Amino acid sequence: MPSGLVHEIGLPAHRAMPDAYVTAHHLRDLLNASSLLQLLSWSNEPGLLPRVPSGPDRGKGWDRLTDETLQEFARDRDADIRFSAETELRRRGEYTEQSVVEPAQKSFL
Repeated sequence: MPSGLVHEIGLPAHRAMPDAYVTAHHLRDLLNASSLLQLLSWSNEPGLLPRVPSGPDRGKGWDRLTDETLQEFARDRDADIRFSAETELRRRGEYTEQSVVEPAQKSFL
C-alpha cells in the first residue's frame, strides 16, 4: 500500500477517480524507485508473470519449474509466457539466444 494513500478515497475500485488516485500514488512510488527512462523501457517489454497462468504447472512460480519445462514455455505463442520463461532461464544462466528466422516473404502485400 503506497504511503499517504487514504484507503477510502481509493474506493470503489474500478471507477475513474478512485483508480486515478491509487495509480498516482503507485506512479509516484515507481518514479522514486526508478528513472522515467527505465519505467518507459519496462513498459515496452512483455509482462513478467509471477506464476504460470495455466496448464499442469498453473500457480507455480517460474523458479519451481525444471529447465525442460521452461524451455517449452520459451517456445509458447504468448509473449508474456515466453518472456517470463526466458527471464527465469537467464537468471539460471541456462538461456541461449535462439537465432530468429526471418520469413521469406517480408510482408503480406
